[in-house]
Amino acid sequence: MSQTPNGKNSKFGASDALMLIAVVMWGVNFSFIKIALRELSPGGFNGVRLLLTALIFCLLMGMAKERFAVTRRDFWKLLAIGVAGNTFYQLLFIKGISLTTASNSSLILSTSPIFVVLMSAGLRIEKIHWAAWGGIFISFFGLYLVIAERNGGLRFSSQSLKGDFLIFLGTILWASYTVLAKPFLEEMSPLKFSAITVGLGTLFYLPFTARDVIHIPWGTISWQAWASLFFSALFGLVLGYLIWYYSVKKVGNAKTAVYNSMTPIFTVFFAVIFLQEKFSAFQAVGAVVILAGVYLTRAGYRFFIRSS
Repeated sequence: MSQTPNGKNSKFGASDALMLIAVVMWGVNFSFIKIALRELSPGGFNGVRLLLTALIFCLLMGMAKERFAVTRRDFWKLLAIGVAGNTFYQLLFIKGISLTTASNSSLILSTSPIFVVLMSAGLRIEKIHWAAWGGIFISFFGLYLVIAERNGGLRFSSQSLKGDFLIFLGTILWASYTVLAKPFLEEMSPLKFSAITVGLGTLFYLPFTARDVIHIPWGTISWQAWASLFFSALFGLVLGYLIWYYSVKKVGNAKTAVYNSMTPIFTVFFAVIFLQEKFSAFQAVGAVVILAGVYLTRAGYRFFIRSS
């Protein structure tokens, strides 16, 4: 069986199939969020979504007969990870995207695989082959082709600089959330880790958005908006988190994070269907470049190992 430099299986398997499902869900999730935000404020939407996500995780924990119990030392670590990866990340994301362009925020967020690899290598959690690094940067270039064409190019101006910086900080927090999960996933299930960190992060997030939630005009919200919110919670967050951390546990941080590069492909595809946005041949080229980078990072680099 072919192995990665850090001992993980380099062949495509169940985790890769699940991650493909996850990026499809995240791609369509963008369109559903846009639909819901036509009637809900960002704070109200995110507050209800995170609360619903935490409740679903609690239900799944009960169905799986798993316990929330952890050691006191682990609790404080999980609290810090949950607050960083859910509370502050969500606050930075919502505020940042309101101050900058969609293209800027999409491109900045899609750099998370690079930060995951940097942190994993810096903390000596994983050993990253140079060809895998190359695959990540190839994917990043493909992302530029997809996002820049879709949004008329990238525009970094003084007006959007604050929003760009907030999105950048949020990206680092998400990368940290992924990397710091790895040691815990050696001892607990992806369900337990996700349930605890999302639950703790939601508790600290709700005070920031309580006013928006209280002022939601509950009686006037359409079923389409509620359905979009429910989809975003169940598929975008709950199933997305479970698949993400299952993959981190099975194949490692870098080979999981690189799949983030594929999300804009499906985002554009579903935006064409649900939001009537346009798709160009230039973006199709970018999609092919992204897929090539994902393959090189996930498994293609093993050919360089054999030849060295």
